[in-house]
Amino acid sequence: MLKSEFCMSRLKNQQMHRTLLPKISVLILICLFLVTVPAVGQAIPEGEIDVTKCWSYPIGEKGTGLISDGSRVFLGSTGANVEALSFDGKKMWSSELGGEISSNILPLDNSILLVTSSVSSNEEKSVGSVLRSLSKETGITNFTLKLPDAERHFLSGFKGSVIVISKNGVIQSIDTKSGGVKWKREIAEGFAGEPVFTVSKVLSATTGKQIFGISLVSGEIDSMRKVPYNVASLGETASGEIIVGDDRGNISSLIGSLEKPYWKFKTGGQISHIFAIGEYVLAASHDNFVYYFQSRNGDVTWKKRLSGRVLQVGNIMDRFALITSFDENGAVFTDLSNGKVAGRIAFGEGEIPVFQPSSFNGMIFVLTNRAAYAYSLNGCAAK
Repeated sequence: MLKSEFCMSRLKNQQMHRTLLPKISVLILICLFLVTVPAVGQAIPEGEIDVTKCWSYPIGEKGTGLISDGSRVFLGSTGANVEALSFDGKKMWSSELGGEISSNILPLDNSILLVTSSVSSNEEKSVGSVLRSLSKETGITNFTLKLPDAERHFLSGFKGSVIVISKNGVIQSIDTKSGGVKWKREIAEGFAGEPVFTVSKVLSATTGKQIFGISLVSGEIDSMRKVPYNVASLGETASGEIIVGDDRGNISSLIGSLEKPYWKFKTGGQISHIFAIGEYVLAASHDNFVYYFQSRNGDVTWKKRLSGRVLQVGNIMDRFALITSFDENGAVFTDLSNGKVAGRIAFGEGEIPVFQPSSFNGMIFVLTNRAAYAYSLNGCAAK
């Protein structure tokens, strides 16, 4: 019986027996208390998600990268230390490579690849960049290959090769088994921002305000676009629209050979992140806003203001944006369908995310300056 039904029944019963007025007043007060006080263990409010922390793995030094292949988790930290964790957060192996990790960690069928770089004594530039292939099972080195010295490198797998884009303007294809170079191209004086890899090409912006489309098969340039401002971030939709965010706060859609943007939107700060999600575009700006656009016309579906500048944004299962900012001690799940808060993750005092959140096989991974975390929206697997 519900609390309200119980109270009404008791009141009627008291009236039938002509209970004295003071007793009825006491009963009314008790009923009001029962109805207004929430029950212990009540359900999460409608529209919010139940975020469960499955495990945490402390790191001794600052984290520099985290990726999963769906069965293992690979963690990079200061000193080019690489660790492999089981999917339930248990350490499997570690390998200290020396220098610092200067690329993303790329898991392939039987190996992981990454680039390490030594830092010059004046700490102004990276020197001695080396591509390394490690065994997934043991962390033992399969091969190494000297790369052009660059501040940052970006890796992506393609048909038995790893495509390496170095920020000094060089792109090359390297055999993942032998470490042999298949082709190498010097495209520009330097690349800006993070490239976007598609099925058969890569989009990369240059420091000379150009955007190149480069074939992953041959390394040849198959398209080139000039843009008026420095590119800060890039994205490409499923229909082939190039979404460009620049340092002036503009977000532009470029289609085919059209000289002018198909649509353009102006924000109040540099565009730090762009994600193409189905028929929509998720973008973060240094104006402390996150925007969600319709890719076909640039109409804003929703926008969300944070208390400080956006620090990290992750696309979680194409359902949520997991957002952190400099002034908030935690991360917020934002429902992509309406822009509303759907859940939260709390961090410790002084703990901040240092890498983009990601999701694999239903697990959500977050890397902070203190630990790697795994969360789930569907409960944690039994250990």
